[in-house]
Amino acid sequence: MAATSSFIVDLNKSFGDGYTGVTGTMDFLFGDAGDTDVNTYTLDLTIKNTSATPITSSSLTGFAFDTPTGVGSFTYNRNGTNFYKAEDGEISNTQSFNFCASTDNNINNGTQCGAGSAAQGLTMTPGNNQATVKYTFNFAGLTPTVDDVSTAFLNLFSGLQVSPPPNQNEAVKDSVVLAARFQAIYSPTQNDGSDKVTGKPRDKPDDGPGDEVPGPLPVLGAAAAFVKSRQLRRRLTAARTAQQNPG
Repeated sequence: MAATSSFIVDLNKSFGDGYTGVTGTMDFLFGDAGDTDVNTYTLDLTIKNTSATPITSSSLTGFAFDTPTGVGSFTYNRNGTNFYKAEDGEISNTQSFNFCASTDNNINNGTQCGAGSAAQGLTMTPGNNQATVKYTFNFAGLTPTVDDVSTAFLNLFSGLQVSPPPNQNEAVKDSVVLAARFQAIYSPTQNDGSDKVTGKPRDKPDDGPGDEVPGPLPVLGAAAAFVKSRQLRRRLTAARTAQQNPG
């Protein structure tokens, strides 16, 4: 049986204008692509809308995340879902990511990360509250294992910083490397609201079913991945500013 390694990120921290109470999960399942290139891997990503009372309805319309140093040839397969790869990586005006997908399939202008069709999103209704998309990618290094690759992503996402009380439901924006967008949010305090949420990975279970035991990562650590991601984001922002304000 091919080796796999997985972890789940709980989406429950806002980095928008204020936390509405919506929640979700992103389940990352890594595997070996099984081809002749030992450094090629797969990722099955399951996104789920787990919002509950006092939220009465909501739609998860987009998701985004950064990738750690070493990831290359990152190929996306929407797997029949409504999540189309966005041409940009900005799920908000201040946050840009390596990859983003949205339910906004605007053929004329290109799918926009920060947009999204609530009607095509993941609702709170069982049977329409989750979707699985797929990736294949390369990972540079000295023949890293599937668990090494999984750990690289886990370390990167674990770098999220949470604001101290009384704002513990909010994330420090500059530390956000993973996000989901919710629209059409209704509750006693929301009327067609929207939110951008993020979160940290759950503690990885010890040798869970289908998981390899987490091992050391020879390619990079959490700090290196976090710094590399921030550097890339600054370069992307500078490039966009230069395009919008030509000399």
